[in-house]
Amino acid sequence: MQNPNEAQLIGRQIEVFEDKTAELTFEEVSKRSDIDARFTQSIQPNPNFGVTSSVVWARFTLQNKSSQKLYLEISEPVIDSIDVFRIDANDRVTHKKAGVYIPVGKRDFHTNFYLFDLNLSSEQTCTYYIRFQNSLPLLFPIRVAPLKVYFEDNHSKDLMQGIYLGLMLVMAIFNFFIYWTVRSKEYLYYVLYVLSFACFFAYNKGISHEFVWNNALWFNRFTPIFISSGVIFGLLFANSFLDANRYLPIAQKVSKTLIILIIVCLISYWIGLGSLSITLLHLFAFLTVIYVLMIATYGWMEGSQSALFFLIAWSVFLVSALIFIMQLSNILPSDNFTRNALQVGSALEVVLLSFALAYRINADRKEKEQYQAEVIRQLQTNEQMRNRIARDLHDDIGSTLSSIGILSQVVENQMGENSNAVKEMVKRIGESSQKVQRSLSDIVWTTKQTEDNFDNVLVKMKEFTSEMLEMKDIFYTFNTDSLPDVKLSPSKQYNFYLIFKEAINNIVKYSNAEEVTIELNRQEDNLILNITDNGIGFDEKNIKSGNGLGNMRKRAESLGGEIKINSKCKEGTQVRLTIPVSSQI
Repeated sequence: MQNPNEAQLIGRQIEVFEDKTAELTFEEVSKRSDIDARFTQSIQPNPNFGVTSSVVWARFTLQNKSSQKLYLEISEPVIDSIDVFRIDANDRVTHKKAGVYIPVGKRDFHTNFYLFDLNLSSEQTCTYYIRFQNSLPLLFPIRVAPLKVYFEDNHSKDLMQGIYLGLMLVMAIFNFFIYWTVRSKEYLYYVLYVLSFACFFAYNKGISHEFVWNNALWFNRFTPIFISSGVIFGLLFANSFLDANRYLPIAQKVSKTLIILIIVCLISYWIGLGSLSITLLHLFAFLTVIYVLMIATYGWMEGSQSALFFLIAWSVFLVSALIFIMQLSNILPSDNFTRNALQVGSALEVVLLSFALAYRINADRKEKEQYQAEVIRQLQTNEQMRNRIARDLHDDIGSTLSSIGILSQVVENQMGENSNAVKEMVKRIGESSQKVQRSLSDIVWTTKQTEDNFDNVLVKMKEFTSEMLEMKDIFYTFNTDSLPDVKLSPSKQYNFYLIFKEAINNIVKYSNAEEVTIELNRQEDNLILNITDNGIGFDEKNIKSGNGLGNMRKRAESLGGEIKINSKCKEGTQVRLTIPVSSQI
């Protein structure tokens, strides 16, 4: 021991031997010459054998050149069994046991790490054999120092562990209250995911074993459930948050498969397939991280801003998980960075995912506000529709029914006097009845119309044109060749149709036309309707208001457009209606 004020890492000063049979005793290891020859110098500062079913022996000889007592620290809390054998100068052997299946109260010191009194006086030299066995990845950072050095050195580490666990608990509690408020399962999955990782690291750092179940040693057998539940709830959270089924139809099957494989690994571990099941568990956990990363990437590429936050958070976690697993598998060296990579990565991920959830809450709030605005708009549209129906019933059907009543009285008065006049009255009554029937049909049609697709209006326009013009033997053409998709709200569809209907009615009633040309097309952001006839025309100044021109203009204004009527006596009439259709309105 060179500097009594610093802890000396002796990983490269020890010799190691891997007993693959896991059956050799201390007497055999320490006295058999063939076993002695199989010890090799360690080349790792923190010896790491990964997941193994072997027993690993370490040995070193230490001389205390300081005036203080020295202690041995093994700063890896999760080791099933540790046996420390001390051989002094007189070949006397003392033995101490530790590990997760030994109560904390039986250790030399009640700490989360393993701290042994080496019983090494000043200038004394002893040889130590240490036997390690673990069902989880086996690594053992090993240091020698006076007791004071450990307390001072580990103080900052304990503070960092407290900050980490505090952060995880705060995030879990905060998001649990959000879940309690919104009752969205993704928040519950997130809370369970955070708590699982908090429990995993509390166990991994020896905190839970020291303070929570220090006497319930059997529970150490089930601790792999922490990392497994963290992976499972992380997967469920990702599927829910990213709406994975939307981007990948087989997402649910993939998730179920991964979850089943993880559970199978757990059961295999519990029934005795330790090293193999833990190796497969690490593999499936890593595949889960990759799968979630792919879903998040695809969601982001599809335009989801929430997926971008998730992608950044999960990428951080992926890198840290990769480093941690490679360290456990002895691919990367075990040092402070690699051993704590997953802890740092999970803390950053939890913070970033909290931003993602906050963004999601804000997005959901905006979506709810938009939905409420849409509901209000729809209610207003319905109110306008009711008012319009009432107005149409009063103005159109009411006046027509009045005409029918008057004509009926005239017919009654002229019965038996003028048969030709009676026939004319009956004919007008029939026409009025047909008009009422068509008006009622239009009103029923508009109340049922809920889509903004213009095709339904176009079909009704063609049906009405055929019915009205063919009955009067008027030749017509209806051209819609340059009409792409047009979107209009149902109420505006109805007003557009009524303008068209009024124009056709005027042609039938007043124009004496022989030919009619109807053109409907879209020019940039405008829908343009042209109706031209070769009739007698008219002078608008001399036309009474009863022909519906005023209503046509009012309806055009309600559509945000304009209507132009060009007519000259004996030169026909052109009606041109222009309305904007740049967006769904």
